[in-house]
Amino acid sequence: MKVILLSRHPENFPVYQSYQPYVREKDLKKDFLVLSELDYQMLKALNVDGTPAIFILDYESYLEETIDLLKSLLKYKEDAYAIVVNAPNEAEVAVNFLKAGAYHYFTHDLNYECLYDLIDEISAKKPLKDKQIKEEIDEYFIGNSPKIQKIKEILPKVAETNCNVLIGGETGTGKELVARLIHKLSPRAKAPFVVIDCTTLQETLFESEVFGFEKGAFTGAMSSKKGLIELADGGTLFLDEIGDLSLSIQKKFLRFLQERTFTRLGSTKLIKVDVRIIAATNKNLEEEIISGNFRADLYYRLNTVYLYLPPLRERKEDIPLIVDHYLNLKKRELKKEIKGYTKEFIKKVMEYDWPGNVRELINFIERAIILTKKDIISEELIEDYLELKKEDERIKQERYCEEGNKTILIEKDTKMLNLVEIEKNLILETLIKNNWNQTKTALELGISRKQLITKMKKFGLFKERYHIRCKNPN
Repeated sequence: MKVILLSRHPENFPVYQSYQPYVREKDLKKDFLVLSELDYQMLKALNVDGTPAIFILDYESYLEETIDLLKSLLKYKEDAYAIVVNAPNEAEVAVNFLKAGAYHYFTHDLNYECLYDLIDEISAKKPLKDKQIKEEIDEYFIGNSPKIQKIKEILPKVAETNCNVLIGGETGTGKELVARLIHKLSPRAKAPFVVIDCTTLQETLFESEVFGFEKGAFTGAMSSKKGLIELADGGTLFLDEIGDLSLSIQKKFLRFLQERTFTRLGSTKLIKVDVRIIAATNKNLEEEIISGNFRADLYYRLNTVYLYLPPLRERKEDIPLIVDHYLNLKKRELKKEIKGYTKEFIKKVMEYDWPGNVRELINFIERAIILTKKDIISEELIEDYLELKKEDERIKQERYCEEGNKTILIEKDTKMLNLVEIEKNLILETLIKNNWNQTKTALELGISRKQLITKMKKFGLFKERYHIRCKNPN
């Protein structure tokens, strides 16, 4: 905990003189600073390393400027504790300071023992804050497995900094949830958290959507508009599925990351922003670099801190905790009286690999709550679900899909297909099964509806183009 005295005449200031024995007694010498003016570089350094700070503001040094000094201080370091001392005994002035964010207000007749007690009280808040952070992480990120515990230990340290973060993991592992948690635990928590969905970012609209545009920049630009980056100023910019960006867009992003400046479409004026970058991907970006699909320089810019979220099949010991948490949450949302589940139910849930990860498990829990006829969820519900999954797999292996004059056989041995064909056929089969209902299809595939539409366009999967007939190939 840093204690910083802001005074233009500290040598004539009683608090400075009387504070010295306290500093020696508490061994605070290295953490006690005296400044005549606010040092913004120092504030930035305190934010970066996450050091909490108490500022003692000498009202007599700055008079009416003191309240502006207080506001500037709290703008740059929101978690600072500001104590105003040597101030006039006027209720209106005191109220104004407290409204501006002062933690305490002392007049000329300050008892310095009270000040030191207050500093001790604030210093004791740090362990409490650590406890609150742990509770926050446990609420957001369910699990006690070694892999999850390791991530939980890292998160507070990562959140305190401004460094770029890259989050990897399969679809449904909770990458956006972790990004939001990092933002919530950071000094930027009160600023915006802005998401850029890279799967839907069209090259033709990239600059106008991300950088914004000026009035008259193109036909229809009737007024100026801020882009997503500018909207995130002071906060966090989350690049979801960064691996899906085209190479040309990657180049533009790299330039922005290097300079933290950009120009709106239709303008030459450079705009500088203060944003923290968090990116996420379900792809192996190192392999994408080798195959020429991702820029190495962009990867190294983003990958200051790398967090890998393991799939659910690698942390099955967390499944009961996840089931309990979301069972309690969803039964309240759905207004259902559910007391629990059978031992056989949780046993079978833990035996399944959950390819859609936590997202698929949460969807199943909701399904089980809706379908159960009793107040105890039985194993029949997971058995029925697994039978449906097996039937889906059987249908996928047996179905023929006729596209125009071309018949595509979905091979029983999926090794004969490349990954693109497998993905296309899986989406097509799920669309057919759900009668082309996009919401149901996206839910079953464990992706968002927006991502599904993007992939449908990519593969040319339109209902009117397909005449589906199914037969047994044997």
